[in-house]
Amino acid sequence: MSSEGIVRLRRGAGRGLAFVVSGPSGAGKNSAIDRVMARVPGLSYSVSYTTRRRRAGETDGVDYRYVSRAEFDRLVACGELLEHVTYLGDEYGTSRAQVKERFAQGKDVVLNIDVEGAKTVRRQGLAEFSVVFIFFAPASLDQLGERLAERGTESEREIAARLEVAAREMEAIVLFDYLVVNEKLDQAVEELASIIVAERSRIVVAGD
Repeated sequence: MSSEGIVRLRRGAGRGLAFVVSGPSGAGKNSAIDRVMARVPGLSYSVSYTTRRRRAGETDGVDYRYVSRAEFDRLVACGELLEHVTYLGDEYGTSRAQVKERFAQGKDVVLNIDVEGAKTVRRQGLAEFSVVFIFFAPASLDQLGERLAERGTESEREIAARLEVAAREMEAIVLFDYLVVNEKLDQAVEELASIIVAERSRIVVAGD
């Protein structure tokens, strides 16, 4: 078999891979993704749209694309979002055009999205690309509460609401392909990077 033929056996060859990293807010997804992208070549981060207010230190177009509710509704109506969800009163969504653009550049895409959004992507069975679903979890809800308190971006009431949502989200673990438990960030980064490398090398034959 030629080298070209071998390459075509790799998962996502010619289409691109989308790595959906999902899990409770505050589990450390952003930190892990940033470190993985710095060490694994050929990855691009999908910047989600949101109607949530921008927090101190966040940058529009880097952390999120901050838009009005009216603009978000327009994006939904025009079919410009791969998925969209409401989380604690704010809207979040993934740009279809942005993901396709990254694939056209020959890159795989990392999507940091809400658990409900991940469920939507799985239900849709997107034909444009192969999707790998990774659940990124805290070691415990107590640890998650401590992390949310330490980052100082939410009130006690908001933290309690996020923990309530997190408890429900943890029940969705069985719907994902992989589980990464972030007890120690260095280890979680190693596991996430290993999943990406392994999935890129997975052999897929016609009909799979």
